[in-house]
Amino acid sequence: MTSRIELRKSDEELLKAIFEYSPLSVAELSRVVGKSRSWVWKKVNRLRRLGLVQVEKRGGVLRTIPTNASYRGLLRLGILRASEYPYILHFKRALKSIAGSVDVLVYDEAFKLALDLARGKVHLAMAPLPSLLAVHRISGGGVVVVGGGSRGGAGVALSRRAERIESVATTMASSMELCLEYTRVKGRRIYMRGGYEILEAVLQGRVDAGALWQPYLDIAEGRGLGVLDCNIPFCCLLGANASLAELAGKIRTLLEQAIQKTRSGMIDVVAYSSLLELDTELVRRTLGKYEFLEEPPLSDIKNSISILRRVVLPDSTWREAILA
Repeated sequence: MTSRIELRKSDEELLKAIFEYSPLSVAELSRVVGKSRSWVWKKVNRLRRLGLVQVEKRGGVLRTIPTNASYRGLLRLGILRASEYPYILHFKRALKSIAGSVDVLVYDEAFKLALDLARGKVHLAMAPLPSLLAVHRISGGGVVVVGGGSRGGAGVALSRRAERIESVATTMASSMELCLEYTRVKGRRIYMRGGYEILEAVLQGRVDAGALWQPYLDIAEGRGLGVLDCNIPFCCLLGANASLAELAGKIRTLLEQAIQKTRSGMIDVVAYSSLLELDTELVRRTLGKYEFLEEPPLSDIKNSISILRRVVLPDSTWREAILA
């Protein structure tokens, strides 16, 4: 197993830009980081010697891309903006045993997070199982599930203006679509980019219902909206870019240890809510809506295959995709 690499701050800043925008030429990198081409080329060569990036000729231009071992210098962990992962700070610290530095990136849209995982923009992601399964398929196995996560904290908020549900807001190929299947809420699905957007659409009566997670569901209840709970057997699980598959056992153990610390009451709610950019008291009162899973619940997943198939490929997809 290869060892972790401690990076200089300037190396780390350049590597972040490469993760975010690759493949980039030296000239393009120079514009992104605001440094001279000679400075960038010197840093690229250093990162290349460390085995973190490679330079390939594409379209007649030398372009820089991360290698499969780039996590050794900077590991990027993606999560959704939710009360779901109070163990993530313990996990971040634990991951320092395999990476020189660890960044946590917060997303609002599950499917985008899963896509970025396949693209290598993040190395690990706490993401809904339907998103991970869908992207595993379309990326040819570029994403794999390597650990447990959380479940609970989901429901359908009902607009006060709606007499019946004809439209429902949700996020694509996510646990929220799974929630709609479990609650059997029908209606035309309108896909949105995150919890706040869905919540606002329901509050303003632009949709008849919205599938939400905590803490947005708590806000909805506080604003007087009716809520249908959906007891889905799993929500977000730990996915990895396939390049980290050989470390699956180690990563799973680190997550299990982080969850166990959280179970024992070691929770820094202030730091976690700051990471999410959410109100601390809001996060504090919604943490208990979730249950933590040290391992993927395989029996529950197996029993839910038919529902998962409908979420990953709902009937509406082929109707919308084929222009007849």
